[in-house]
Amino acid sequence: MEKSKEEIIETLGLHLEEEHNLPPLAARIYAVLILTDKDGLTFEGCLERMGASKSSISTSLNLLVNMGIVTYFTKHGDRKRYFTTAKKKTFFLSKLQENLKKVETEKHIITLVMGYHKEHSPKKYEEGQIRTQVYLDYVNETEKILKKSVKKLESILNE
Repeated sequence: MEKSKEEIIETLGLHLEEEHNLPPLAARIYAVLILTDKDGLTFEGCLERMGASKSSISTSLNLLVNMGIVTYFTKHGDRKRYFTTAKKKTFFLSKLQENLKKVETEKHIITLVMGYHKEHSPKKYEEGQIRTQVYLDYVNETEKILKKSVKKLESILNE
């Protein structure tokens, strides 16, 4: 069964809230901007579409612009700003970079703990080495994939 545009906006909005820590209104506005077939939405268009207060819409749009995932443009002879998803600094690139940083931190911490146990608690090191190595292998593979994906996306964006 195919989902309606409204259902997809809500599903995407919930995902952006939960996984990417966006406030609910900002997540819904971003979802609408991702799925719109227009060049961009005006402030008034967002206001009408979302049914929230002017200050809430303004705060959410400013957050998205400051995060670099939404930008705006103007049209000649029109004083309105049209908001759209950012083209150069993509949401995907920043999320990949954030995930890579988390994985690198995780790898560093695991290595520190393993080294400490090896030196100061050999029994604990031996008991946990196999399980820890499985997880460390996963972290290393994830790091390789993330680095490859970041490099590929940066290359695409620099074209």
